[in-house]
Order: sequence, then structure tokens, then C-alpha cells
Amino acid sequence: MNLLYCHDNTYFYSETGDVYSQGQFPYSYFTTFLKEFDELAIVGRGAPLNHNLDLNKLNLSSGDRVDFALMPNINSINGLLKNYSQVNKKLKKLVEEADAVVIRAVSDLSWLVFKHAKKMNKPIAMEMAACAWDSTWNHGELKGYLYAPIRFLRDKIITANVDYVIYVSQNFLQNRYPTNAVTTIASNVRLSRPDDLVLESRLQKIESKDLDEDILTIGLIGPLGHKIKGIHIALQALSHIEKDKPGKFIFKVLGPGNPENYRIMASELGIEHCVIFEGIIRSGDGVLKWLDDIDIYIQPSFQEGVPRATIEAMSRGCPCLGSMAGGIPELLDNKRLHKPGDIKTLKTHLEKMLTSKENQLEAAKYNFKKVSRYYSDELTPIREKFWGEFKDFAAEKVSIKNSGVKNGARNTTISKTLVAK
Repeated sequence: MNLLYCHDNTYFYSETGDVYSQGQFPYSYFTTFLKEFDELAIVGRGAPLNHNLDLNKLNLSSGDRVDFALMPNINSINGLLKNYSQVNKKLKKLVEEADAVVIRAVSDLSWLVFKHAKKMNKPIAMEMAACAWDSTWNHGELKGYLYAPIRFLRDKIITANVDYVIYVSQNFLQNRYPTNAVTTIASNVRLSRPDDLVLESRLQKIESKDLDEDILTIGLIGPLGHKIKGIHIALQALSHIEKDKPGKFIFKVLGPGNPENYRIMASELGIEHCVIFEGIIRSGDGVLKWLDDIDIYIQPSFQEGVPRATIEAMSRGCPCLGSMAGGIPELLDNKRLHKPGDIKTLKTHLEKMLTSKENQLEAAKYNFKKVSRYYSDELTPIREKFWGEFKDFAAEKVSIKNSGVKNGARNTTISKTLVAK
């Protein structure tokens, strides 16, 4: 059984044939599918590996039984005009060769794959990981405002017309993108359960601080190429704090992209001396170690599914603040949430954290307990059951097709909705 996985992630290919990624798509991400399917073809965007990229900070995505079909960009008018025909032709062939298809949300590539798969009556599953409206509308450009309704409608159509859907949120995405498919709930975070000593160490660190003298480190993880993660909101909130009570914080941003525009903004706000852009580091232990050095983590996003970075921060007992975007309210206490773009409330929440050990200790304990449902020992069995049933459904559909029986009914022994946590 061959599976086609489609998501508009950018992968970097080397002359040796190895493929690398930034963020959450190392080879280990795909092993869940390889437990059920014999071969995996991955559709995404491709870019050559160049000297500006440090291999020590990238994830190796390629590996045994995985092939990459990397496409040119079709996310712009020029890209569509130049590349649409060849991309569409390649995608059609890939779908023809696949026994089943998995689509990850918010992608023009995925929309084309979906249309081909439906025409060919292929089994289709969807990873519903983010809201197309929020991610496109809040991109910070005019084309985002124009394109958001189209992408929103497309994702609603896809979700309503596939066979299986795995949601990363408990409620948010289900309400926006309903379906009659077989469903389950499992965040896409891959995170081992930490020892209780992690929380003890965090609490000791908080207790040891002198909030009148010590400078605290505020952290945020997110790409710099758009405004979705609310980095500009964080800078504005922090500039007010620096003006009122200077010398209280250092702000560190971890993520890919050119920081120049944000550096200019920080300079104009008068806080360039306390803002550091740290680029990227390899996902996994490197990010967790980075978070151990953060005193307060913030996620002032305009769009999220259920943010992996916030979950990782919570797993280190880090006090966290966030917006009400997407599934963030499923993670954080209501009193630590602000409306997306609400600079004043974020400033107030930050001031309370920066000046109160009690608030930090309470948040650390709350987060460490709350995040326990997102560890791999909880989520891996859910994912394995879901993809196992999807493989069985796909195999049955292939068998029916090969036997010449048309319009075969779904095996009624397959559950309608899998157990969700």
C-alpha cells in the first residue's frame, strides 16, 4: 500500500539526495504512516540547500521508504501563472500512483491533490491542523484579505468530503470545519513525558529570582516571514513596559526568517537593546533546552491550531501567556489570555508575571499539569489506531476496485468516531 502525503511545507534538498526541513517534519514524524503503509510519497515545496543553512539546525526528513515530490511555489500570482500547469500534471500522476491520500490543511497543493483524489475515488484522510481563514487573513498582506474566503471555503469543502479527519484541537477546528467522516483528536506534537524533576527545577528557578534586580527572559517561537505569530504585538507591548520600568526583561525570538523588519520596529520603539533574534535550532531537545532558559513564554498569535511551541513550553513548567486565537484557550488559563492584537492586555499580563513570583509559580504548576494529555504516551496510541483503521479502509477500497466491484460500501466494522482525549 502506497500513501501520498501532501502539505505545503518547504523542504531543502541537497546534491546527495538528502532532504531537510525546519520545524516539525523530521523523518520521525512520518514513521507513524510507515507503520501502516509500505511506501510514502511526500508532496511539498522544494528549495536547494545552500550555504546559509546550518545542517546542525535542520531536521533530516528523508529516510527509508520515503520519497519526496518537491514542487515550485504556486502561492503567488506569478507562481500560479508560471508553475500551475506543470505542478497540476505532476500531482495528478502522483495521485494516480497512490493507494490513499493524506492532506494537511491550508495549502493550494492540497486543494489540487484533493480534486484529483476525488475524481479518482481514492481514499482520503485529512490532518486538520489550522484554520485557513485565520492563517490567510492575518498574513499581513492585501492578497491575504482577498484569498482568505477562498481558502476557508476550500478547507470546509475538503473536510466535509474526505473519509477520515484527525483534528489537533479539542473543539475549535471541529466547530469551524465540521465533517461526517471518521474522526479522532490528537495534537501533532511529538513530545516525551518529562520527569517531575523538570517542574521542581522550574519552581526552584522562580523562587531563586530577585524580581527587583534580576532581568527575566521572555521567549516566543515562530517564523518571521509574516505577522501571524504576533511578534509585532509583543514588541509593542514590551516597549510600554520598558518605558515604564526599564531593564526588566530580555526578549528572545526563535524561528526562521529574516528579522530585519522586526529589528527596525524594535529600534523605532526604543527596545532594540533588549530584543534578540536567535534564528533556528533543531527541533526536539534543542528547543526544550532553549525553553528551560526562558522565564516567561508568550504566544500572541492571530492564528493557531493548537500551538506546538506553547505545549513544549508548558511541558518545561514555563509560565505562559497567549492570545485567544485558535486552540490556545484549550491550553492556558483564561486569566492569561488576551484577544489577538490586544497590546494593552498583553502588557498588563506581562507586568503581572514580571513582578510576581506567585503568578509565575501558579502558572508553572497549572501548565505542567494541563499539558499531560499532549505527551506521546497518550497520543501515539490514538494516532496508530486512527491510521491503522484508515489503512484498512483504503485496503478494502483498493480490493473492491481490483475485483471490479463498483460503489462498494464502507466496512461497517470500522468505527465512526475513534476515542478522543
